[in-house]
Amino acid sequence: MAKPASSHPETGETKPNFHITPEQKAQLDWLRSEIGVPNTTEAIRSCINVMVALKRQLQPGSQLFLHTPQGQVRLLIPELEPLPTETWQYLVERPHPWRRQLYIKGRKLLASTVWQDTIANQMSPEEAAENWELPIPAIHEVFRYCETHQELLAMEASEERCRLEEQGVSLEPKIVG
Repeated sequence: MAKPASSHPETGETKPNFHITPEQKAQLDWLRSEIGVPNTTEAIRSCINVMVALKRQLQPGSQLFLHTPQGQVRLLIPELEPLPTETWQYLVERPHPWRRQLYIKGRKLLASTVWQDTIANQMSPEEAAENWELPIPAIHEVFRYCETHQELLAMEASEERCRLEEQGVSLEPKIVG
């Protein structure tokens, strides 16, 4: 949760204040140690410099890869992923702090929710269309989108798991006995 910015008494420069969770603090401490900077502020500045450099180097359509002893591995950084440029009839972007996947037009409903529900419940496109009160072409579009953006969906699912765990939400099934 963001706090109001404070002003430096001598320079008048505003200094952003924001809440850092204990997990984020531990990550910053680890990063600070790994990159050899003296404090958290310098670690954050270094992160900003890296993100700016990466974003400036990434050309449209390009991707980041790491070369490992096992071969190349695609590096997914949500903030650096391009926003979808395809034209969709039933799907739209919605402003969100970290999600980049598309939603069903006119609803606060992720395309991946419809896709996963349809698969989990072994519904036909017609059944899914009836269940979600959507036209059948919308269901086909959802499937086309989700099947071609699986890396993004997996990355966002992982991010959501991390955020829920930070909040203390248990993701393990409860044993009823």
